[in-house]
Amino acid sequence: MTIKKFLYTAAAVVVAAMTIASPASASSLHPFTDVGDRYEEAVEFFYMAELINGKTTTKFGTNEPLTRGDAAVILANTLFLDTDTAKDAGFKDLNTRVRGSVNALAEVGIVSGVTKTEFQPGAPLSRGAMAKFLSVAFELEEYQQTTPFSDVGGVFKPYIEALYGAGITSGKTPTSYGTYTNITRGEYANLLYKTIDTTTDWFYYPEASSVKVVSATSTAITLTEPALADYNATEIADFFSFMVELEDGTEIPVKPTSFKLSPDRQLLTIEHTKQNLTGKAGNFIVDDYETMVKSAFNFK
Repeated sequence: MTIKKFLYTAAAVVVAAMTIASPASASSLHPFTDVGDRYEEAVEFFYMAELINGKTTTKFGTNEPLTRGDAAVILANTLFLDTDTAKDAGFKDLNTRVRGSVNALAEVGIVSGVTKTEFQPGAPLSRGAMAKFLSVAFELEEYQQTTPFSDVGGVFKPYIEALYGAGITSGKTPTSYGTYTNITRGEYANLLYKTIDTTTDWFYYPEASSVKVVSATSTAITLTEPALADYNATEIADFFSFMVELEDGTEIPVKPTSFKLSPDRQLLTIEHTKQNLTGKAGNFIVDDYETMVKSAFNFK
């Protein structure tokens, strides 16, 4: 599952919960008593999407400093990174709760340590380091723009400029970003939420109207509408799961080897190994997690 598909699913969970909530409970979709209006929407989203926990069952810790370890866990969860098999980044000070998240973020180049062997997960996260986390994770380089802040410089400068150019932050004051000020848990939730909102087509979710097995190694999926221009063939395919259902009821997952979109962006063709279909008969199933479409095949 990719981040785009995951964030759509997470958003859908929140919307569904808000829809079914009674008027009396609509303002309490999370259990925290210390979350004011300024942070409500962001905290509600992350809590309902099971991406964030509170300091206790009733306190989010809105105004408390966010640690580097907690920031890593939240970001790794949000990006849906594989925290179980990530390569060891070499930090010797990671506990079991944060190790997988830090390793996964380090593996894709989003975070680095304070030293080569120390990540310092218990230390507060600065607003400058937060800017780097979000800018790199969400590829915000193209938004980079000169800021009016007098305290922006050094290693964090391009990342702060990216957040500013994207309209994600306006600083602590009109002339100060607060580069080395510790970021609070509430501020981090708001900025991460705003970053997602800026970079994600929340409710874009391609659907398949039909599928046709072209050959033992090729299958074509017709979409209900043209794919958005911001998505390539691989990203569109990531919204679907593919499976072969044999005559005897056996189900075999199919992992495509390549993807291609037609010029009108409404036909997605996937290539797969011939072993999936050769010598077999049954149905090729495409599941978009809402509906399933299938095409019969017989290559016996």
